[in-house]
Amino acid sequence: MSLLDRILLTGGGTAGHVNPALAIGAALAKPGAAVLYVGVKGRAEEHVVVREGLPLKFVRASGFPGLRPSAALLKFVVDLGIGILQAAVILMRFRPTAIVGTGGFVAAPVVFAAEILKRLRLCRAPVFLQEQNAVPGKLNQVAGRLAERVFVTFPETLEYFPGNGLLSGYPLRERIGSIDRETARARLDFRIPEGRTVVFAFGGSQGARTLNRGLVDALRDLIPHRDRLFVVHGTGLSTAGRYDASADTQGRLQQLYTEEERELINSFYVARPYFHNIECLYALADLCVVRAGAGTLNELARAGLPALVIPKANLPGDHQVANARAMQRAEGAEVLYEETVVEDGHVIERIDGSLLAGRLVDLAFDGDRLSRMARAAARFHRPDALGVISRAIRGEGPEPVPHPVAEEPLEMTLPSNTALLSRLEAAVRKSGKHYKPHSVIPDAAELQYYRSRAASLLVSPGWEDRNLGVKLLGLLGATDKVPLIVALLSNRTPAPLLERLFGGDFAEVGFIRRNALTALGRLGVVDPAVEETLLTAFRDPYYEVRCEAARVVARFGPRLTRKAEFIAALSKGVEDRDIEAAGACAEALGQIGGEEDALPVLLAMREREYWKVRSAALKGIITLVERGKVTDLSRLETSLAAFPLISTDFVPQFELKANYKKLLESVARRQGDAR
Repeated sequence: MSLLDRILLTGGGTAGHVNPALAIGAALAKPGAAVLYVGVKGRAEEHVVVREGLPLKFVRASGFPGLRPSAALLKFVVDLGIGILQAAVILMRFRPTAIVGTGGFVAAPVVFAAEILKRLRLCRAPVFLQEQNAVPGKLNQVAGRLAERVFVTFPETLEYFPGNGLLSGYPLRERIGSIDRETARARLDFRIPEGRTVVFAFGGSQGARTLNRGLVDALRDLIPHRDRLFVVHGTGLSTAGRYDASADTQGRLQQLYTEEERELINSFYVARPYFHNIECLYALADLCVVRAGAGTLNELARAGLPALVIPKANLPGDHQVANARAMQRAEGAEVLYEETVVEDGHVIERIDGSLLAGRLVDLAFDGDRLSRMARAAARFHRPDALGVISRAIRGEGPEPVPHPVAEEPLEMTLPSNTALLSRLEAAVRKSGKHYKPHSVIPDAAELQYYRSRAASLLVSPGWEDRNLGVKLLGLLGATDKVPLIVALLSNRTPAPLLERLFGGDFAEVGFIRRNALTALGRLGVVDPAVEETLLTAFRDPYYEVRCEAARVVARFGPRLTRKAEFIAALSKGVEDRDIEAAGACAEALGQIGGEEDALPVLLAMREREYWKVRSAALKGIITLVERGKVTDLSRLETSLAAFPLISTDFVPQFELKANYKKLLESVARRQGDAR
């Protein structure tokens, strides 16, 4: 029995994992070889693999949610344990002589089961992995240490697999780019009229909500071009969670268009959940509208197709954005970014339909431009990826090398959000009040992209991402994103019950709300929505939010239009049960108040029990004096004589007494100026 008599393929979740596995399997399997695919039920492999005529087995698996304790982490651990047991049974029964995995969380239990059985001397099959993306997922990084070889698409991925990585390129199915237009036209189950410019739009095997909805919205502006255009739309197979790709797309068509408009649309628009004969669409398309996954862009390169690419931001390594920008730089594609907006009070990502339609029309009817883009796209194709992989698995290929021959990579590294935040915070520490975001990111287009990327974090289900997003928006000077921050602060969705039992309040946790206020202060936009948000923040249950609201109000100062309401809120705030919040309100009163409204409140604070609160009151009065808001300075001196200076701190100087001394000096200086 030869090494390749029994081949087990695994990897899934999306067609981007399934199709490379199928391509490798087809290249390896000789006549008579047994091939088995292992996947997860309800994912892309259930639809794709069976149509290829391969037997399919299922195991339990779910995505890695990170190490933070959560219900998702518990589910992952349970699924992984059950999946390893199921995979072990499959391996024992099938007895593979080679195991090939292409990522996705389904590959992990198979690889781990194989390693356990090897240690028990119950399995001898070598494991080979193929990594499509520049930055591998966490599970693939772990599984890669157990593999004989890891075949990578991009040179920079080799650093994750230093001992066994091999640069191969992306393995494509042989039929991509190998069919002529007439054969392709005959194989379709719908008719494309002759002479039309064909646009093929899809967001991967599972579909992309923003792309699907944006394309449906664009149809209104494409109706006038219906005699010259034909749009083929792959909506995706997703039926999981709250998004059914096909049903949502059809529902939006029904909602947005009248029966007469839908009849016109049907003359130039066809939608299907998935195209198993995608090579036919590639053969007929003149332009594609796609996400920027490695698989999709490599298929377009093989077919020599120009594209309007709509990358998904904030994926690991931001690889989709990097892919899209690299193809744009080579003039093989144009890029359209999603925008983050407020809709019905919620922060969402979307693609503007009119903007998308305009970009499509500009490209679709410029034949010379499409030809240039097609030639440029084709240069990204590495033609022998399958050959490199199959020869290496058979033992005929090269050994892994630490530094591959330099090639033009599709992937161009971008700083992560965390790295960008560190750079910006360092610049703030260095420049202080003179900080400007363009001192860190001088290129205006680059700066706008990072603002857009930060805004997209606000729709993330993870609070860590949303917290990072509001910090970045403030430091990047994203004044156009202020409505998003206001919407986030206005979200009073209760936290899950378990979190509330441990002191949580809202889904937008307290420190996100605090950092969102800090961002508003940095951005400096004062409008009715911002003022209403600040007034609401004084009633927030989290004390740091109330503190920050006072500091932002002090920063905005004379630009506030509802000054009397803010003074009333601060006057009430000095009675806050939290001494930090009370102190922040006292200091802010000195910034925006005057002799009639703020001074009496601050002087009355001499009776407060905590010296820090009394010290903050003195700071507020100092500010009033230095602003020239106190006219009767002699009366103030008399009032200050009754101010108790007893405190419990013992540092090189008493803060309370120091503030008292500073206030007297300020009064004396003002009196001297008056003379």
